[in-house]
Amino acid sequence: MSFMALTNLLACLILWVLLSFALLGLGKYLTRFNPAMPQLWWGLLAISFVPFLPFNMQQHYQALPVALFAVSEHAEQVKLQTELVARSSFSWDFSVVLAILMVIYIAVTAKKLMRFWHAHNVINDLLAMGEPTTFTQTNIQTVVLPVNCSPFVSGLWRSKIALPKCFVSLPQTHKNTLLYHEMTHSLYRDHHTLFVWQVLSCFCWFNPALYKMQAALVKAIESRCDQKTITRFALNKKTYAQAMLWVLKYCDCGNKQQTGVAFASTALSLEDYKQRLTNVMLPVKAKTGRICLGLILNALLLFVVSSQLRPMFTPSEPNWAPPLETYFISSHFGHISQFRNNKAHAGSDLVAPKGTFVSSVATGKVLVADSQTLPSNYGKVVLVQHSNGYQSLYAHLDQTFVNKGDWVTVGGHIGTVGETGKVTGPHLHLEVLHKGKKINPLDVIKVN
Repeated sequence: MSFMALTNLLACLILWVLLSFALLGLGKYLTRFNPAMPQLWWGLLAISFVPFLPFNMQQHYQALPVALFAVSEHAEQVKLQTELVARSSFSWDFSVVLAILMVIYIAVTAKKLMRFWHAHNVINDLLAMGEPTTFTQTNIQTVVLPVNCSPFVSGLWRSKIALPKCFVSLPQTHKNTLLYHEMTHSLYRDHHTLFVWQVLSCFCWFNPALYKMQAALVKAIESRCDQKTITRFALNKKTYAQAMLWVLKYCDCGNKQQTGVAFASTALSLEDYKQRLTNVMLPVKAKTGRICLGLILNALLLFVVSSQLRPMFTPSEPNWAPPLETYFISSHFGHISQFRNNKAHAGSDLVAPKGTFVSSVATGKVLVADSQTLPSNYGKVVLVQHSNGYQSLYAHLDQTFVNKGDWVTVGGHIGTVGETGKVTGPHLHLEVLHKGKKINPLDVIKVN
């Protein structure tokens, strides 16, 4: 792997993290329109991947001139300059660096998954110690735990409601409230939703924004559960709030190990409970349409911006153009002749009158412009470095108009056709190299 490829990979990860934090801020703003909408956070998570989708808007409007979408010469020069600096500064194989980073990633991910699985087993052990209990209100398996903790729902394949030890001593209204609340969680499969998010966080541990989104997701899930429970079972809001205060006062709501697997990796804070109580007593009028509109507009904005900026930051093919306006090919790439000691031709010979202007086939930087650096058979030669690892060589020139280190644009004159070096007549010997390997020029350059 090259330095540029590794840099692009790390840049994408950093960009995703920064974008996730920006979307986190957007989510907090949109929450004011409906605090009980967990789908908001899944939508924001999906939007964070929009800039990295392989879809390219430019490829789907072929009726428009291609030139309108060409990267500017300045942008291509900046991109090429970055490649040249990287190549001169970092000459060793970065596959070793990638391997080290992968080992670190796998090790940390495995550690996160092991901790998560251990917490999951702790929950299972706690549930195994619980006393099975049946209620006429639900057919979901229910157990009363030997400890006082916040009620929760657990179970990947079969849901199970866990109730605190002091549940049996509660007034019947509080019992019903807590039971209905957990039944609503089970109905919406909230424990499955958070299980998936937690596993995702284990694999994407390098993105701290996901943990903050997870906490916001928990708040949204609890708010939705509060609203749906009160509405579905026609509960009194004051009674419901009293039951919530009882849970906060008598149960160990800060025990993250007991409640983490079922609902979230972090327990709700006192401020979160205050906000929930406020939402219960004075519910916010849901404006779901505004949230959906905000998500759609931001997704479209990210898509358009990323489609336009992607060519600036990803390796792309140079904008190729023929080096001569009028010519004919006398010898193709790979041709074998006695003149070259039965060796395959390394380029293409383009015949044109002596003195015909030779143009650069793409934007680039001149690496060689003399008759001494390369073998004498080439005569006067110009070698140009292009983006994405391409190079073009122009040999047997009569004159050269550029010097080493100059920048040339596509179609810019670099010399004239000549017959210097080992030749049988005036012509341009054109070679194209990709990452140091000679390739057929006609495979990349459209000839007349």
